[in-house]
Amino acid sequence: MLAKAFDYLEETLIVAGIVFMTAMNFINVVSRYLFSNSFSFTEELTIMVFVWVSMFGVAVGFKRTSHLGMSYFVEKMPSKTRIPMMCFSILCSLAMALVMIVEGIAMVKGQVMLGARTPALQMPLAAQGLAVPVGGVFIAIRILTSGWARYGAAKRSGAPTEKSSQC
Repeated sequence: MLAKAFDYLEETLIVAGIVFMTAMNFINVVSRYLFSNSFSFTEELTIMVFVWVSMFGVAVGFKRTSHLGMSYFVEKMPSKTRIPMMCFSILCSLAMALVMIVEGIAMVKGQVMLGARTPALQMPLAAQGLAVPVGGVFIAIRILTSGWARYGAAKRSGAPTEKSSQC
């Protein structure tokens, strides 16, 4: 039940973000065509939403195991070493997510401390920067859940399949 709610939240945020970016770009193009003037704030909003959508998209990629991983190398290994290599791949991915969380928090602290704001709307830049640590948390959750499922499948079958060894 909680997993389905988490899935729904992620995918709803991605769809809403893509719809919002499309609408902002459409409004800007129409404005440029009709009035020979574009809205400067639409670019800021689109970039901010794009960063958030990208982070959630990476998490969904881990959930669906549709991201680039070390599966090529795992599949080339002898069958005895495939499970340890799959685990190593999962640990590397998790380490990267943890770096995103820690460094993202440091980045946001710096943005808040400096009072950094966007040029056109004067929004706190931390609203965009928060996408890195929050996205890192979503990514880490997906790495752990999909990694655990792949590990369990690999243990039951004796060696990971092509789909289950992607990390």
